[in-house]
Amino acid sequence: KKDYVQSYVDTLLDLELPEEKRKLNEDEIVSLCSEFLNAGTDTTATALEWIMANLVKNPEIQERLHDEIKSVIGEEEEEIEEEEMKKMPYLKAVVLEGLRRHPPGHLLLPHRVSEDAELGGYKVPKKGTIN
Repeated sequence: KKDYVQSYVDTLLDLELPEEKRKLNEDEIVSLCSEFLNAGTDTTATALEWIMANLVKNPEIQERLHDEIKSVIGEEEEEIEEEEMKKMPYLKAVVLEGLRRHPPGHLLLPHRVSEDAELGGYKVPKKGTIN
């Protein structure tokens, strides 16, 4: 039993490429770590950018959201606690709508219809794939 927690980097250091019978080199490890970090942060940043863009385009939504936040945490507070988040259903709705309208790319998986359908004026045949 190991006395330490095995990290992602430890896993990469131990990994051997089966076809080539070799370990990953430093450049490959750096590249994989970069992809791992970007996958976790880029999607969040992109989602927030879309949400902010929609708030700028819709000042009435922005104002309602601002009013809800002010009513829950006040004008001076700089941090929001988890318990306070539960008291802001409109904030949750804005975030969920942003994710619905602009889902992070890799989460937008194709769907298949189970019967002939019409979507947005387009006919989609049974077993047709849509994104």
